[in-house]
Amino acid sequence: MKVSITFYIKVCFLNLTMFLTSMSHAQKTNNPNIILSISEESELNFFEYEPGLKLKATLSSLNEVKNKFPEELMQSILAARNQEWINYNTLGGEEKATKKEQSHFDKIIKMNKEKNYFELQHKLTFELGGVLTCIVKFYFYQENEKLVSGAYLLQKVNDRWYKTSSSSLSILPIIVMRMKSEVLSGIIYGDSEIEAIKEIRERTTTNGSLDLKKLEDEFASWYSPEKDEAKIGAYKDPKSW
Repeated sequence: MKVSITFYIKVCFLNLTMFLTSMSHAQKTNNPNIILSISEESELNFFEYEPGLKLKATLSSLNEVKNKFPEELMQSILAARNQEWINYNTLGGEEKATKKEQSHFDKIIKMNKEKNYFELQHKLTFELGGVLTCIVKFYFYQENEKLVSGAYLLQKVNDRWYKTSSSSLSILPIIVMRMKSEVLSGIIYGDSEIEAIKEIRERTTTNGSLDLKKLEDEFASWYSPEKDEAKIGAYKDPKSW
């Protein structure tokens, strides 16, 4: 039986107060498992952000950064003004961090914060190898540029969130980024009234648990060996690449 509890989470940043609400403005409990591999399962939570929730680069110094929540890390990623800051946000630090030129940081410092921002869409949270893991889908609005969609893989280590990557989860962030929120939620929770989504749910579960391998195979089948334009049009977020 599905239980829905309406609730609100207040996350405070220096210049940002966010009220987060979950799918259909309700948190869903009794979540199904996700089968990540032959040997690993984890409890999976899907969360949809309140529409129009924006993160702006209001942080001006690394000293202001906390990264106690995934959303704080997302804001820190957008605001990073130097390589040390990027290293701080990255799991593995300098060795794993993306290297940026000074021109990139100059652009971040000068950009209009009202016209360049992240708009959060939804996230998945689960454990991978005992580590709390989150995939956040977002839109990146840039002044005089085409909207960009994306999804970051984040992990919590020693009470702080980091941006990271994982070879075992290379496809899942793309799925999270491309699928419409209502489609992904229906597949995960099995509560959609749409027959086609019910059928996807059946094809992508094993003993009642969402099977990552089956989900990846389902997603791949929309594109290969031939594109299924009907499915792509029905299930893919038109704002995603």
